[in-house]
Amino acid sequence: MLANIIRYASNIIASCLAILLCFGIMDAFWLGWFATDWYQDEMQGLLRAQFITWPWVIFYLMYSFVLFVLSVVANRDKPIYYAGIDGALLGLASYGAYNLTNYSIIEGFSFFIMAVDWTWGVVISSVSAMAGWVGFQMLRKEALE
Repeated sequence: MLANIIRYASNIIASCLAILLCFGIMDAFWLGWFATDWYQDEMQGLLRAQFITWPWVIFYLMYSFVLFVLSVVANRDKPIYYAGIDGALLGLASYGAYNLTNYSIIEGFSFFIMAVDWTWGVVISSVSAMAGWVGFQMLRKEALE
């Protein structure tokens, strides 16, 4: 296993960077522009005045790695849409756990924001997994030689 990790190190790095870049750009667009008003209106009184950075940095790194392992590695020899399907399933489970738990226990966490955020989690996870698959495949021929 270690030999394969070394052999495919550039592919792994390219894939993880592609996932992080895709996820970061899409989430910045989503949270910074498109859905900002939804979240602020729906979660009034629940949001901090100043966000704490380290938890979301850890989430981005951890989630990107899990997307890589469960969606890219598992589908490296299959067409891209397999990575997209597995990424969507991971988003369905992880964002579902987050949103269903919040809806269940946090007063003011609306059904609307739960549904919107959960759907977003499925979409961003799927697209980011496919970006990671592309990143892995771009350097794959070099590793196979």
